[in-house]
Amino acid sequence: LYQAILNLMGKANQPTLLEGEAISFTKEISNERGREMVQTTSRLQLYQMRVAYMFGDLDLAAHIVQESHGTEGVFFGKYEACEHLFYDGLVSFACARKTNEDKWTTFAQDSVGKMRRWAENAPFNCEQKLHLLEAEQYFCAGRGKEAIEKYESAIFLSGANGFVQDQALCYERAALFYLENGDIEKASSVYGKAHNAYLEWGA
Repeated sequence: LYQAILNLMGKANQPTLLEGEAISFTKEISNERGREMVQTTSRLQLYQMRVAYMFGDLDLAAHIVQESHGTEGVFFGKYEACEHLFYDGLVSFACARKTNEDKWTTFAQDSVGKMRRWAENAPFNCEQKLHLLEAEQYFCAGRGKEAIEKYESAIFLSGANGFVQDQALCYERAALFYLENGDIEKASSVYGKAHNAYLEWGA
């Protein structure tokens, strides 16, 4: 976690990699697998997947998803399981749009279905994550009106629930949606809000 924080604060030479003063992902993942420390391995994969996605290294994030999809159960109901599903789904939707491969759509829909159960049981922590995943789902399906509604609700819920980091990401993903749909003025405005939210978070 500490190395992920350093990456997000701009204190890592390679921001997409968990490699720095606190930890070496490559070394640690090898050691933990050797000791069959499944939960620690999954935690390392979660943070590596998260920073890779947030810094735009979709290939690395996709590699982690292919290795770790469906393993969120090792967290035994902890919040990290919700986070794993969240980033697994976001990466999978991004890959589905990029490649049109069915496996990514299947992965993404699996994450959405599981996140719905999390949102029912822990709405304060998870409902904004579900709405962002559903927005990305509509984005992939070309259903722009529904996507906008879900982006807006995800942004609102993130703020209402006090998750500024989720709100920043929701703004960023919404801005990308507007940009890819040709609304440059709206995209610029929403990107600005994402930037401010990330600064508020400390990234």
